[in-house]
Amino acid sequence: MASRPMTWDLDLAGRMRGSGMKFNQIAVVFGLSPDTVHCRLDPDYRRKRADAKLARCQPVAPGFRRQDDRVTRAEFAARLAELPDDDRDLTARVLGDPVFARSAAAKAARRPAASNNITLPRLSFLGDKVCGEKTPGDKMPRDDIPRDNMAGGRR
Repeated sequence: MASRPMTWDLDLAGRMRGSGMKFNQIAVVFGLSPDTVHCRLDPDYRRKRADAKLARCQPVAPGFRRQDDRVTRAEFAARLAELPDDDRDLTARVLGDPVFARSAAAKAARRPAASNNITLPRLSFLGDKVCGEKTPGDKMPRDDIPRDNMAGGRR
């Protein structure tokens, strides 16, 4: 008559492993597979096995990670606290109006007043070009063609 396996005890299995027993020997005592015992006693091994299984099942595009993409509850709560309150009415939500705290008007209100800046008008100096203005020495197309439009009409 075969003896019944023991119920799983992590502390006992850890002491058995520490005394030099192999995973397959511990597995026989608890009635589990050696791989299950190894995964339960060694979290790094479990992570490697999970990654290997995932790689076989789902190829991932370059630049994406398989693990450590999860956000902790504290990080989520901190990011959620940064969001401004949504005080829009139904129409503004449906039509896609931004939350006021994120709008251009709110950003402009947060900026310091422009009273410290001095704006001077553009001064024209000799040689400066303003849109379409011709300075001496510039050749424009059709400059060398004699004109028949003279003051007083055609001649």
